Amino acid sequence: PSATPISSQYLGTLKVLEDKRVQKNSTEFDNADSLRAAVFQNWLEKKTAFLLELKRIEKKKAENLRNNTEKKEAVKREEAIASFEAWKKKKGREAKKLSEKKKLEELEKKKAAEQNEEKTEAAQKAFEKWKERKAEYLREQSRKEKQSERIKKRKEEELLEEKKRDNMSAVEKWNEKKEEYMKQKKVEKILERRKQEIQQAKKEEKNKKAMEEYERWL
Repeated sequence: PSATPISSQYLGTLKVLEDKRVQKNSTEFDNADSLRAAVFQNWLEKKTAFLLELKRIEKKKAENLRNNTEKKEAVKREEAIASFEAWKKKKGREAKKLSEKKKLEELEKKKAAEQNEEKTEAAQKAFEKWKERKAEYLREQSRKEKQSERIKKRKEEELLEEKKRDNMSAVEKWNEKKEEYMKQKKVEKILERRKQEIQQAKKEEKNKKAMEEYERWL
């Protein structure tokens, strides 16, 4: 229902009822108008009371909603503060653990550096000893290699002399075989030439006989 007053075309002199004193003293209304006015007046009062109650309820709801919102925001703030405090404590513990871890790592690095330095010194000493042993070994190897080289060179010279003697003997034998081979080839060439001369003489004789036979035939 609307909160604004409503005017009706059949209300007649209803507005006069708003003045209680005038209502009691007036004798100009007939029964129908008086009844309508009384009913409408009753309805208007109930409507006004209903609207007031509705406004009160809405105001109460708005107030409750505001209070609930403020309570929720307060709870959220408290939770946020509690979460932040818990986070700070956790970060503090983590920072402490991290600091302790860094200290431990630094101690381990220092210890590892000292151990590395000791190992380096020990390795340097071992290297120096190894160098001395290697130098001695190389000297011994060089002496053995030179001795082996001398023995090898002497053997090579002996083998070379032996090869020279063998080569001289082989050359002599080869020259003898070559001379014999040349003699044999020379004899074979003479025999081959004689054979060719005989074959040529036979061929000429044959051609001569053929010509004589041809002339007799003519």
